This record gives sequence, structure tokens and C-alpha cells, in this order.
Amino acid sequence: MFTVVVNNSFRVNIAADRDERRDAFNRLGGVLERIPGFNPIRADRHTPHAGRPDGHFTFKVGRKEHHVQFILLTHGYPKQVRSVIHELETTPRQGQTPGTYTVLVAPWFSPETVDLAAAHGYGTLDLSGNYRLHFGLVFLERVGEAASPGVRRQAASLFAPKSARILRALLTVPETDWKVSELVALTGVSQGLVSRVRTELVQRGWAEASGSGVRISAAEELIRSWAAVHQDTPDYTWSGYTLLNGSRLNEAVLNLMSTPVTGQHTLLSGPSAAQWLAPYLRDERQYFQVTPQGFDRLYGALDLESEPSGNVVIRRTDDEGLFLDRIQVAPGYWLTSPVQTYLDLHREGERGQEAAEHLLRTYLQPVWSGNVAAADVPLRAQLSRYRSAL
Repeated sequence: MFTVVVNNSFRVNIAADRDERRDAFNRLGGVLERIPGFNPIRADRHTPHAGRPDGHFTFKVGRKEHHVQFILLTHGYPKQVRSVIHELETTPRQGQTPGTYTVLVAPWFSPETVDLAAAHGYGTLDLSGNYRLHFGLVFLERVGEAASPGVRRQAASLFAPKSARILRALLTVPETDWKVSELVALTGVSQGLVSRVRTELVQRGWAEASGSGVRISAAEELIRSWAAVHQDTPDYTWSGYTLLNGSRLNEAVLNLMSTPVTGQHTLLSGPSAAQWLAPYLRDERQYFQVTPQGFDRLYGALDLESEPSGNVVIRRTDDEGLFLDRIQVAPGYWLTSPVQTYLDLHREGERGQEAAEHLLRTYLQPVWSGNVAAADVPLRAQLSRYRSAL
């Protein structure tokens, strides 16, 4: 343990200490110095040791002495925060007094986790520049700073194409406990990836695991976080024009989609899919998600010509996972899943985000809660057949 008071400041730079702990110490000290009437007394930064905080600050504001300790977390996930809060409330840290204010520090906290900590009387500070501290008459807050590139990369990896297949399965059949073997068999990804995604979901508080398997417990939080990092994919987007319209266009689409394998290669997507599930936007264009094989078939069936401002928009992809959770809303009419439709709408500007929220409220939430029957999903039937064969 050491004491630091330098030029009326808590900041210090000791290279031998862990970088994150030093960074947390400096950042929190810098925030505390902004308190009007701040007068430092003592600052201790500790080496890792069970039962001790990672650092402790003592200072006065006017005549009142304050004690602030910080705990450095590897992740700012709700589950870890709840665990630390429970631990602190049952076993106080060394040197902690009833008046000590505790600040949790992590690479990044979601707004929901910040609220969770505040509700239990704890402050938060993340290494991306956000903080909320409230003790006595002191209230310090800074919000809105995006997560650091490293945190964003880690978050994005959970939603990468192969990992996303696992999320699609869990969200498509949310009422059941999925075994690792079932997810491997039906999504086509490795057992190691399933295990890693499962652990990540549980740590983030989005899923619950038991001896029976894993199931999503916070579907809305999961899909909102997914939408926040979901960027336009490198898939090829093509716009064209067809002379077909109205009933002739619908008939051509139905004829194409009625073939046995069409649902594996061609899907209505975006606003066109949302019109079947939760109508909101008025868009005269038709949107499709296709494989390369599906593109050729659709191009011929609609007699398309290339036109940047045409009435047909096609997104061509090699990611088979986008077809894993497809749904059939009427005989021959195949759509991207409600989850994928939500993600696609969410990246289409303000109006698209409004349509995504409408889809979430009027379709996804009722389906997840069991109040509305889900559409025909081949994945659900595949899971049933897999279990029957065991």
C-alpha cells in the first residue's frame, strides 16, 4: 500500500502497476477533483488482494470528510455487477466503513447496468469516459461516451455471423432449454463456439443456464444490443426495376416462392417482411434477401433490369445463417425472421427505427411472452425432430 498526494492531485503514474488499475485510479481521482471545495487527504492504490478494494480516496469537502473506494471489474455485465454488490453487502472490503462510498469500475457499463448500480447505492465509472457518482450532496455524471474500440470489438464478436446463428436459434424457440448438442446440430457451428457464446450470454445477464440447457431470459435487451452494433454487412445490394406491379407482381413472387427450395434461397425482407408482421412503413419497393442462386431465379422471375432507383431492392448474401430462422407466414410466402427484420429496419434511418420498435412492441414481445402464436418456423420443427430421434 502507498500514499499519494501530489500538487493537490490524486493522479499518479507508476509503470509497475497494472495498467487498468492505474488508469482507473487516475480517472476516478480526476473526477473527484472536480468537486467544488475539494481538499485531498490521502489516496491509496492497492495491489490485487482478496478482501481489499483496488483503491481508496480520502478527502474533505468543506469540513466533511469523505471516503471513496473503487473495485475494478473485468466486465461491466449485469451478472458480475450483481455478484459484486452482493459480495460487498455481505462481506465489506478491508478498511470499508459504513460511510464509505463504493465506485465500480469496468471497461464499459451499459445504461441499464449504471441504473442497477445506482439503485443499490453504488457509483460507476468506465474506462470509456462515462461516470455517475452520487454521495452526500455530491452528484457527478458524464454519459454518452461510446465504448472503446476494444470493447466494441468484443461486443461485435458475439454478433458475428457464426455466433449469430446461435442467437437466432435461442430467440426463435425461446420457451425451451437448448442443449449444447442441439445448438451444434441445428446451427452447424462448433461446440467450442456454442460454449463460448453460452457463457457470454449468461455473463451479460441475457440468458440463464441450468442442467437442462440454456434459454434466453432478456430477449429485448439482447436484440437492442445487437441492433446497436449491427452494421451494414458487406453483402452485395442491388437495385432494379420490374414492369410487374400489383397482383401481377404478387403472383410472380408467389410462383417463385412456391417451389420447394425457394425458402432456402429467397426471402422477403426489411419493410416487405414487416408488412406481413407489423405494418408501419409505406414503401412501394419490394425487398428481398437472397443467396447467389436465389438472385438468379428472382432476376428471371421478375424480369428485372438494373436501376439504382428501381422498385426492387435485393440483398445478396453468402451467410446461410440468415436463412436459418426464416418463417412462412402464408403458403409460399417466406420472410426473413422477425429478429432479422428488426435488425434490417433498425439500420434504415429514423423511420426504419420507428418501424423496428413497432415490430418489437406488436409482434416480437407478444411472441416471446407467449401471448401470440409464432409463425411457421422450420427451425422449430427441426428441433422437434432432432429430439424425437434421440
